[in-house]
Amino acid sequence: MQTTDGERDEGAEFRLNDSDRVETVRTELREAALMKRKENRVSAWNKSRTNLGECPGVEPFSSEYIDEKVKLLKRKRISLIFAQRSYSGLVRDLSGNDPTLQLYAANCCCNIALGNTKACTALGKAVIPYLVVKLESLNYALLDICIWTIGNLVAGSDKAFSILHAQHCLKYIILLLHNCNDSVLPSVIYSLLHYVHVGFHKISESEKLELVQVITKRNLLYENPNYIWLLALLSSSLICVEHLHAILPQVVDYLYSTFSNSDGMAQASEITASIRILANTLHDSCEDKIDILLRNPKYSNEDLHLLLNKLLSHPYMHIRRETLWLIGNLYNHRLSSISQNIKDLIPFLSALNQAFSSIENSI
Repeated sequence: MQTTDGERDEGAEFRLNDSDRVETVRTELREAALMKRKENRVSAWNKSRTNLGECPGVEPFSSEYIDEKVKLLKRKRISLIFAQRSYSGLVRDLSGNDPTLQLYAANCCCNIALGNTKACTALGKAVIPYLVVKLESLNYALLDICIWTIGNLVAGSDKAFSILHAQHCLKYIILLLHNCNDSVLPSVIYSLLHYVHVGFHKISESEKLELVQVITKRNLLYENPNYIWLLALLSSSLICVEHLHAILPQVVDYLYSTFSNSDGMAQASEITASIRILANTLHDSCEDKIDILLRNPKYSNEDLHLLLNKLLSHPYMHIRRETLWLIGNLYNHRLSSISQNIKDLIPFLSALNQAFSSIENSI
């Protein structure tokens, strides 16, 4: 008995559909098995995380729920994050291939690095090699958090700084400073600020020189207080002073403009850094550089007297102290003409005696 072409096509189509159904069932079974394994894995993890309790899902937390959890935390400390196995978990996720888990792990490290010295040291020993590797990442979100974590570790532990410095971390951060995206620049500056502050005497002169050149070239002095403070720290190095001469007009203009529009309370951090830069760079500079402050053609002598008196009478004592240091450096300048200019200026500084008295009384 012969079959027609139509019957053969219908049989082939039936077998094809049947094969598709089998494959669909297999796929659904595999997905169901995978989902079940994930649920079992999460359940096993949660058995060891008794302090975390049940997650309420997407519902908002009630005040009663929060009060209950606060009382629980007061009764029982969470020691899991300080256990060695938690660091191995962070290392696993940070060094893995899942970008989401990498970002979660980096955020955890960043928060833990805000803890005490013991926590920073333990964390640094576990994750620093992986953080340094991530400094070459093209994932800006991950890069940003890793840089910030390095800054926290340096600020929190001398041992962590030693490990980072031994792995030439500063070299990678300087490379980022040259070429990084603007979105991660604040984190780079934050990390450098702590790095230079903690390791000032361990950083080579060539690295300090490269830092000051790149920062002044970017011309972002007052975009963020950390920028001007990094330059203030570098101004303590003689090799950096010459390159800081280029920013002195901006520093002087900033002080004048700040006190012309406000009392300088909100900008106390930037003002302090600006005075320190002036004191460090002008104490041994030639007369034309010092004239940027003392004989600036944009401002009259009365403007100069008013500025110095406002600094000497500022509510924050450390600003008064920095201003006295600046005046003292110029008073004792190696050039007699500069010293004489300051002596001629002193009678117009009505707040000078008050500043001296307040400093003496605080000792």
